Amino acid sequence: MQRVLTVIHELGGIARLSELGSHGYSPELIGMLVDYGRIIRVRKGWYATTDTDDALIRAWRVGGRLACVSALAHHGFGEPDQLALHVSVPRTASRLRTAHDYRQRLAEHPDAAIVVHWTRRPVPGDRRAVDAEFAREQAAVCRASGAAHDTL
Repeated sequence: MQRVLTVIHELGGIARLSELGSHGYSPELIGMLVDYGRIIRVRKGWYATTDTDDALIRAWRVGGRLACVSALAHHGFGEPDQLALHVSVPRTASRLRTAHDYRQRLAEHPDAAIVVHWTRRPVPGDRRAVDAEFAREQAAVCRASGAAHDTL
């Protein structure tokens, strides 16, 4: 079991079921680890360790990764926006979920505390967040539009 947690940590704190399967872990074992509270089901097919940053888990529940001021805070530049979670998603993304329940669609349960940053092209960064330089660009545009609430 400890090895599963290590694999998830090595993948950035969040792992796809197929990635865990490629390491030899069955869906049944993963389900059992969720049932016993050892790992968290973030959304369909995605799992995280219980010590993964809450903002990261909420961004993945929505359907993307940390963006804008949320990504800057993740990278150590400033404080997170206390009023909103900023999430980067590709423009083709669909079925976005609420940040607290992967079973509820964001379209059916709008949340002013979620700021979605739609992207037209691949964005630099990792599975957790856009990179700091791009996050700065997003924050400048976001602030100009009034969506970002906190200062860097």
